[in-house]
Amino acid sequence: MLKNFSHSALGINGRQSELIELALTYGFTGMDIDMQDMLRRSQRTDTKDASKYLEAAKIRIGGFDLGIDLDADEDTFTSLVGSLHPLSDLAKELGAEQAYLRLPASTDRLPYHEYFDIQVQRIGQIAEVLESRGIKLALSISVDKKQSEGKQFPFIVNVEGLLALVNGISNSNVGCLLDTWTWVVGGGTFEQITSLPVEKIVAVRLGSITEGVEAANAESTDRVLPEADGPINHVELIKHLSSVQFAGPVSPSASSQSYKGQTRESIVQRAQEAVDGISKEAGLTVAPLPMELIEDIPYEPNPMG
Repeated sequence: MLKNFSHSALGINGRQSELIELALTYGFTGMDIDMQDMLRRSQRTDTKDASKYLEAAKIRIGGFDLGIDLDADEDTFTSLVGSLHPLSDLAKELGAEQAYLRLPASTDRLPYHEYFDIQVQRIGQIAEVLESRGIKLALSISVDKKQSEGKQFPFIVNVEGLLALVNGISNSNVGCLLDTWTWVVGGGTFEQITSLPVEKIVAVRLGSITEGVEAANAESTDRVLPEADGPINHVELIKHLSSVQFAGPVSPSASSQSYKGQTRESIVQRAQEAVDGISKEAGLTVAPLPMELIEDIPYEPNPMG
């Protein structure tokens, strides 16, 4: 497993060099990156210059978001798939092996069954582009009820729907982004996790529900850093993932609302302590943290204009 730092999953931002320093300081061996930003950088200069901070840090890429709207009209979607080719070429060159894609929670386009078939076809097209570059595709869902409001037809809003779609796609590189907060709120069970073939788990994100909030009523702001036990026992989950030799990224997550007023450093430290504590209880060896801040990453100035 790759102890992975996902700044978006923790609701924090910063320059690439700052985020890398945070990841290394708190013992993360991988991190999610903004591949679209990397592509723009490489097009302005070259890949070597765009990736110099990653190269200096010697940190692995945990994954990247594709930024594709699966609910787009046909012309827009075709254009998005076309733009995926240079993006995935760069991802392959940088050694990225996992990409993330969120499924629509609702749509105005078609009723469920017709729309399901359309999404199977669209995701299949995306998966083919990625598969030729050795990249797996992790599908995620939104279970916050607010995300499905305002449209005519509901789509994938629970774990049952996610699994049905994943199982309906023939591409071998397509699986789940196993988000434990989403899994609980979306009605999933631990037994459903253990019954998943390991190749269908592409990436893992750990998060717990705010104390006192019922899963059925939870909103995205009710996500807190992962605790050892709860509706999904994170210690048992990590034990299971270890036993099936899962090798993908495992990232802590929380809503930014759960730590208002705290610094980025304290947030990442708390996230590191949470995931390390769970890993230790699961019997995994956790590497010690660096004794001081990493100082050999080149300074990245604020962009002008």
